[in-house]
Amino acid sequence: MQSFIAFLNEVPLAGLMLVVALGYTLGHQSIRGISLGPAGGTLAVALLVGFLGLSFRDMYGSEDPHLTLGTLGFALFIYSVGLEAGPRFFSSLLGGAGWKMAAVCLTVNGVAVTIAIACGLLFGLDDSVTAGVLSGALTSAPTYAAAAEVCSNQQTLTLSFALTYPFGLVGMVLMVVFLPHAMRDDLSTDSGEIGDAADDEYSDDLEVTRAFSVDKVGSAGKSLRELELTRRTGCYIITILRDGEIVIPSADTCLQAGDHLQAKGRIDELLKLQPLIGPEIHDREFRRRLPPQRRVRVLNRGGIAKSLAELDLTGRHRVLVTSIDRGGIIHEPSADFVIQRADILHVAGPRREVRHVARELGQFESPTGETDIAIYAGGIVLGMLIANIDFGLFGIRLGYASGLLFAGVLLGRFRRIGRISTHVPRQARQLVRDLGILLFIAETGVRSTESRLSDIDGGIPLTLFAGVLTTAVPVVAGIYLARRCLKMKPTDSWGAVGGAMTSSAALVAIRRAADSNEPALSYTATYAVASVLVTLAGHLVVRVMS
Repeated sequence: MQSFIAFLNEVPLAGLMLVVALGYTLGHQSIRGISLGPAGGTLAVALLVGFLGLSFRDMYGSEDPHLTLGTLGFALFIYSVGLEAGPRFFSSLLGGAGWKMAAVCLTVNGVAVTIAIACGLLFGLDDSVTAGVLSGALTSAPTYAAAAEVCSNQQTLTLSFALTYPFGLVGMVLMVVFLPHAMRDDLSTDSGEIGDAADDEYSDDLEVTRAFSVDKVGSAGKSLRELELTRRTGCYIITILRDGEIVIPSADTCLQAGDHLQAKGRIDELLKLQPLIGPEIHDREFRRRLPPQRRVRVLNRGGIAKSLAELDLTGRHRVLVTSIDRGGIIHEPSADFVIQRADILHVAGPRREVRHVARELGQFESPTGETDIAIYAGGIVLGMLIANIDFGLFGIRLGYASGLLFAGVLLGRFRRIGRISTHVPRQARQLVRDLGILLFIAETGVRSTESRLSDIDGGIPLTLFAGVLTTAVPVVAGIYLARRCLKMKPTDSWGAVGGAMTSSAALVAIRRAADSNEPALSYTATYAVASVLVTLAGHLVVRVMS
């Protein structure tokens, strides 16, 4: 082992890449849905190999190099956080219950920062340890990266981050498991629902899809125009499976005996359809053999903050929305699903009608995986310029983390600036974001082993206790606000708090407890805002404690 470590010290770039590879792999191993994540896995590996003797001292040939791979990773990561949050940051705050999500997010993050600072002052923790406590309690790599830019000691920041990260990860999941029972909230049925009537506008009118076989003598041989099924029942015929081929019907389409129809409507409407058409059947061929889907990104105001029922794409264009991609999380469509800016609708139907939908709502999501590197390079330059602006108030500058974050949010908010497209495929954004933070954590993690745990001001027990408080108290405060003050549903409340804590492990636990994907809607709404707030919080905590 020592000879291998000696080889890595002679070729430090190989050592850095090994830490990234092993850390990324470890971070994706899960136990009952709980995983360290790429950042947590890389931090664990970096600390381990650092204690075994790996060092990057000779990597740059200078004691204080101006540019390192970790610095590059930092810039790519923080800018990517802003770029990813940009399209949804403003839409998450507007319309409907957006203000409730914003209130939960601000409360959770505000309480977390307050508790971390209070523990730091009470327990005698310095700025680096306090920022590490906040980063670990929120399991937030953006907080850690932002704090690392301005803290007094990156090594104790990393060690305190590593100490508090495990409870931030597992503690949030445990609270999801046990706290709803203590509050008598049943996430699986939302039995604790006490929300406003406006929030339940479509609760009794959810639309579903069902399949029917045409065997009624009065329906075979007649067109849909003649049958007037929509007028008589209220539901729509979406697709027809005929002789193994999918047919997208029009008003002049004639039904044939043996056709399998897919209809969409409320349960009571579908019950009216069965006597007119024939018996309900279970046919999986419909989903498997639907026409090729196109991805439509919602950008136009006419489609934003409206439910699928209000848009009525099926009735007006004879197209089917099969799923919705919001921030990388796939949602099943329902009548009350409210569309937000930058949502991607998976639309199937006649080519002409799908093109009409794309023009109406925004534009087609480009199938190409090509990424404009200039958006990253130019955006980082813009972020550096913003960071160095002197705002004239006591000579305050934002710092590189805040400048890069704001540049990413601004460029991510707009699809185009003049003739320049700011679009970056989601897979490319994720790759750059992950690679950036892994390079940064791998380098800082290994370097942090030059310090000892005993170097942490306040000691290990107080640091751990501060981390527990900084995880638990914001969750309780957020849930109390959402349930008791804002009267939100249990699934919405827990999804919003999970997003505000930027905890993907919490989302897995909440989904499992609710036995549905419904909490993902509120999770994505608050996550977009929280990803910006927790980045700024890293700077704020260090400034206050310095």
